[in-house]
Amino acid sequence: MTIRYTLLISYVLISLTSVLLITLMIFTHLRETLHAEIETKLQSQATTVMQHIDTTLFERMQNITSWSHLEVMQEIRSRDVDKRLAQYLRELHVSYNGVYQQIFVVNQQRDVIADSAPGFNYGSYPEPPVWLQTTFNNQTLMLQTLDSLANRLVFSTRITDTFQQGELGTLYAAFDWQEIFKLLTAPLPFSSANADTYALLVDSEGRVIARSSSLQDKISIFYTLPGAWPMQQAENGVFNTQAEFLDNREMFIGYAHSKGYRNFTGFGWVLLIMQPNEHAFASIWELRRTLLIFLSLTLALGMMMSLWISAKIANPIIKLAEFTRDFMQDKQQKPPLLKASGEVAELNMQFVQMINNLEQSRQDVVRVAKLAVIGEMAASMAHEVRTPLGILRSSAQMLQRESGLSDIGREMIGFILSESQRLNDLVTTLLKCARPTTPDFSIYEIHTIIEHSINLLQSQADSKQIAVNIDGSLDHYRISGDRDQLTQVFLNLIINALQHTPAKGWISISAEIIGADQLDIRVADSGVGISDELKQTVFEPFFTARQDGIGLGLTVVQQIVLAHQGKIFITDNSYGGACFHVQLPIQSSKE
Repeated sequence: MTIRYTLLISYVLISLTSVLLITLMIFTHLRETLHAEIETKLQSQATTVMQHIDTTLFERMQNITSWSHLEVMQEIRSRDVDKRLAQYLRELHVSYNGVYQQIFVVNQQRDVIADSAPGFNYGSYPEPPVWLQTTFNNQTLMLQTLDSLANRLVFSTRITDTFQQGELGTLYAAFDWQEIFKLLTAPLPFSSANADTYALLVDSEGRVIARSSSLQDKISIFYTLPGAWPMQQAENGVFNTQAEFLDNREMFIGYAHSKGYRNFTGFGWVLLIMQPNEHAFASIWELRRTLLIFLSLTLALGMMMSLWISAKIANPIIKLAEFTRDFMQDKQQKPPLLKASGEVAELNMQFVQMINNLEQSRQDVVRVAKLAVIGEMAASMAHEVRTPLGILRSSAQMLQRESGLSDIGREMIGFILSESQRLNDLVTTLLKCARPTTPDFSIYEIHTIIEHSINLLQSQADSKQIAVNIDGSLDHYRISGDRDQLTQVFLNLIINALQHTPAKGWISISAEIIGADQLDIRVADSGVGISDELKQTVFEPFFTARQDGIGLGLTVVQQIVLAHQGKIFITDNSYGGACFHVQLPIQSSKE
């Protein structure tokens, strides 16, 4: 069975098993989880709304007690002949923007002295019965029985005489009870935006005194709730029961008792937030439909994904197998560039590394063979050439001391000396290639070695007006190596750059850390650069781009770098010139 079909079957089976297990787990646990979440949300919302109601009542009581102590209230004495008190009550009514339906003051004889309503027909106001009474800021406050028809709750307090002991009258403020209805109509948790909100505010005797807008046609004010409802058992909680006034539907009911606000202890009222069970668990039935759709889509998507994944895994392996067959048949091809990740990417990377290592090994064999030829040539030439070359050079030097030589004779002797020296240098270079010296390793600052090499060649650079710049970051690094051999490396590279850089150009030497322990030293110039075809051959023995060159300088450089466990290669710099990279193991850093 192929990889594609194996992965296809595996993925489909895994997908089906996972989806079925997840679906079973969701239906097993979601109801309990959602039940607990609904109870928490209902109880939290009931507590929050009850706090808002307590705060609203506190503000109303604070208003009426503070107003009763105002100096303008003393106008009751003169029956408000200048209408200052009436004007003040109208301003209060306007400033509270409908929170109070009416604000008025009566005297001790129960005559209305001032009213917030313009054009009010003043007359007598009999003392109403007190529904609730509380002490607020050391002052007695009374509440009349809730007027369900006018939707108002009247607060009242006595106005004391600031000049004489006793009372001047009573201040009444009719609070618009619709403000409480608005608080009860907030959306319920786990319900849609257009779902009905069921909320009730009941007094200490279990009578309904406020309800949300969706219950106004279903339950009346002062309706007494069933005694079986367990809302008096704790300060807040949740229970489940049937609501007769809602067609006996099963309801979640969260409740919270009034705790008052600041120095207001509350009236013992209870707020109930109700939510039908079918609304609360609607998300479960929606989830069931969603899971069925999800299961179908998972099967289709699983098959497509398995085909795609199997292709993504199999195709790189197929390409690597094809390349291996071609490589074994000596077909010159580059390793495939595969877009993959994970183990496939690692396999591809290691495979490419293996091919590159094989190719590098082949090149090393060729290079060693060439160096072996050079070694044989050097060994035979060293004795055969240097002995007659020494005799020739000594004879020329003796002739040069003879008097009476013509100018042409002296010029010819100079040619003999210079060319013999060139032949001697060639033999020396061949011997270095054939028998490279083992490095004498010590710790050196690479900046010092490169500066020394630049100083030795500064006169050549000045003659061509070439600026040689060294990056200050090189001062931070130390390497282990042979000082003389490393100096020879950088002398050869800088000489090579000077020879290929036009007048008034530049040479830049910089470095950066590659990986954890490699220092990449870059020698870049502003010359014409090196073509891609020649970049792989410049280190070959006897390769040179100059007519008077031997072609062994860069070969020696490569041998020294390899002896230092390093690597050397060529790239182009950003200005088009050549850039030699010498990568050596870093020993330590000053930073």
